[in-house]
Amino acid sequence: MINVTILAFDFVLPVALMGIHDLLYFAGRAQSDNQGQRFNIRIASWDGRPVTTNNNLTLTPHCALQDIAHSDLYLVPTIGGEFERTLTQNPQVVEVLKAAGEDNSIIGSNGTGALFLAEAGLLDNRIATTHWTAETLFRERYPEVDLRSDQPLTHDGSIICDAGGVFWWDLGLYLIELFYDQATAANTAKLLMVDMDRVGQLSFSPLTNTKYHGDKTVLAIQSWIEEHQREAVAIDMLGKKFGLSSRSLIRRFKLATGLTPLNYLQAARIESAQRLLLRSNKTIEQVTNWVGYDDVSSFIRLFKRNTGLTPSSYRARYKSIRSQDSSL
Repeated sequence: MINVTILAFDFVLPVALMGIHDLLYFAGRAQSDNQGQRFNIRIASWDGRPVTTNNNLTLTPHCALQDIAHSDLYLVPTIGGEFERTLTQNPQVVEVLKAAGEDNSIIGSNGTGALFLAEAGLLDNRIATTHWTAETLFRERYPEVDLRSDQPLTHDGSIICDAGGVFWWDLGLYLIELFYDQATAANTAKLLMVDMDRVGQLSFSPLTNTKYHGDKTVLAIQSWIEEHQREAVAIDMLGKKFGLSSRSLIRRFKLATGLTPLNYLQAARIESAQRLLLRSNKTIEQVTNWVGYDDVSSFIRLFKRNTGLTPSSYRARYKSIRSQDSSL
C-alpha cells in the first residue's frame, strides 16, 4: 500500500481536505487493473485532536501525526483562514513537513498550503506555485522560492504544488496517474464526472502548464513536437512547416509558452523518459536512445538538471513506491 497522510490543521479549507481524500479513495474503485485500493489514506492532526476549519466546522481526523512513523506521500490542503495567523498557530505542521523532507517522502500542497512547505524550507531553490491571493506574501517572505503563480501545477523533485481552488482535482488526478496509471486517472475522473479534457492533459503535466494560451498555431507546433520528439527537430524546418520564419517562430512560441521550441522538445523528451523509467524495464541506455539522445552521460546530466534526480534515482524513488503493492 502507498501510505498517504493528509495534514489537518486549524483554519484548513475543508473542501480541499476532503476533496483530495475522496478523489484518492475513489481511485481504488476506478483502477484499470481491478486489483484493489493502493492508497492507505489517513487524515492526521497534531495529537489527533479535532480541528476547526475556516468556516467553523469541526473535523475529526483518523489519527495523530505523532503516530505516523513514515508516509510515502504527505498532502497539505489550502489555508482557508488568515495566512500568517494560520502559520503561527500551527507550528507542528511545519515540523512534520521538515521531517518528511528529510525522510525523502513526496510532499504535495493545494494552493496556499504551499506556505507551510515554504515555511519548512522545502521550497528553497525549487519551482512552486500557490494561489494568487498569497503571491505577494509568498514573494516577500520566501524569496528563495522560484514561484510560478501562473502555473496550475508544478513538480520539482519530490515536491508537487497546485495553484489552489479546484486545481486539487489536477493534483489528485496527477497523483493517481503517477501511482496507478493514466487509465485509472481517466476512470476516476469519469466516475466523479470531472471534465475529461482535464484528464487528457495529465501525463506528467508540467508541459500542460505551457498550454494555457490562445495561440492555435503554437498549440499545433507543441503537438507536432510531442508527436515527433524522437526525431531531430530543426527550427528552420518547423518554421517552413507552419509558415513562420525562424525568428518569428521562436518569438511567438516563447511568448505563448515561456520556452523556446528546442527547450520544449527537451522537456517533452524528459517527460517521456520519466514514463519509461516508471512503466518499463528499459535500461538507462535504452531510455536515452528511445527519447532521441545518443550520449547517455549527457542525458543523465540533462535529466538531473530538469528533475533534481538521476534517471536511476528517479526510477528507484517512484517505481519502488508504485511497486510496494504486489499487484503493481
